[in-house]
Amino acid sequence: MSVIKTERNHVYAYEPLPEDSFVLTYLRGPTERHLLSTRGIDAYQAAVDWAVGIADQMAHPLVLVPITFAEYAAANSERMESWLAQLDDQQRGRLRREAVAAMLEVMRDCPDPEVRADAMNVLKTMKVI
Repeated sequence: MSVIKTERNHVYAYEPLPEDSFVLTYLRGPTERHLLSTRGIDAYQAAVDWAVGIADQMAHPLVLVPITFAEYAAANSERMESWLAQLDDQQRGRLRREAVAAMLEVMRDCPDPEVRADAMNVLKTMKVI
């Protein structure tokens, strides 16, 4: 973990792991934490820079926590289900086609056999194969 000292505050930035997909930025209060932003892991450095930039305006430290997609999905399952329920048939079909294309691309191009197996399981669950 990196501890970044600003003029009057701190930013605690946990280092991302290869399997992480998102970075959450929290304001750590005296009794609880408050989620300020969620970004894709490719924006990790931008999230750190943003947190450092606003840290001195905050009363408490900021904490950056990288998480996996599974962790994100588990924490946001109700919101994701609600969003999916609002899609019409055409939008749902387009999303399904994009998911199938993405999994086929992973199976074709990914060098990691475990990731390819996961993609195949997704396609089986979707009854594509």
